[in-house]
Amino acid sequence: MIDKTKVHLTKIQETLLITLHAKALDHRSKNSILNDKKADQIINMVDYDFGKLKSLGNDNLIVVRARQYDEWLKEFLNENPDAIVLNLGCGLDTRISRIGSSESVHWFDVDYPEVIRLRGNFYSNRDGYTMIGSSLTDPDWLAEIPNGQPAMIIAEGVLEYLTGEAVKNLLNRITGHFPQGQIAFDVMNSYAIRSGQSRASRTTGALHKWAVEDPEEVGQLDPKLKIVTELSLFGSPYVQKLPWTFRLIYGFMSLIPRYENMLRLLRYQF
Repeated sequence: MIDKTKVHLTKIQETLLITLHAKALDHRSKNSILNDKKADQIINMVDYDFGKLKSLGNDNLIVVRARQYDEWLKEFLNENPDAIVLNLGCGLDTRISRIGSSESVHWFDVDYPEVIRLRGNFYSNRDGYTMIGSSLTDPDWLAEIPNGQPAMIIAEGVLEYLTGEAVKNLLNRITGHFPQGQIAFDVMNSYAIRSGQSRASRTTGALHKWAVEDPEEVGQLDPKLKIVTELSLFGSPYVQKLPWTFRLIYGFMSLIPRYENMLRLLRYQF
């Protein structure tokens, strides 16, 4: 029997297992959206009680969100084959395996030192791929990233756990470091954050902090940011790949403003 990797994470760090679990379940489904074989492999190598995560009930939305970011990244790399990619709050995300990376791309996965140590059981640094262990709010980690090429930054399910001031500081550092690029991330409105508090208490205990009612609020945090795409997660085209029951549920929710704006994917250029 192969010894499994033990997990010693707390609250926000532990949420990485929610997204990993969702992607592994999707890989086992009949009509997989991500076809994330690596996520399924990692799940089988981790010593953790994934049963307690099933109560969240939004596994398929996590997968839809990931697929949307994958497509935006592919689009950017097609236009900028020598780009820099930053995957912020990477956790055990397998995007580098799903997308692949040419020799001309410089890819950086960034997360807490404890998370990167765990990630080191499944990935290794190599030419063109580097893992950096640091809190995103630490002002020093960005100095390790070259800034001579266009950059694509993805923060999947991350910024909601920061304060608004911390998000502002992070965005300002990013747009000040790179001459041009795009950044994609998701936001939750205050209704979504209130709705998620009870579920969080049943799982990792990590609470969301940053609420966004209108994407214009984000633009006010950094004047260099220009909106490219604003998309309700319920309106992503990849929702149409879900079973018909979920298509009906999410289609109905997309018609009600309070629900439609619960979870939005935003893409900016700078």
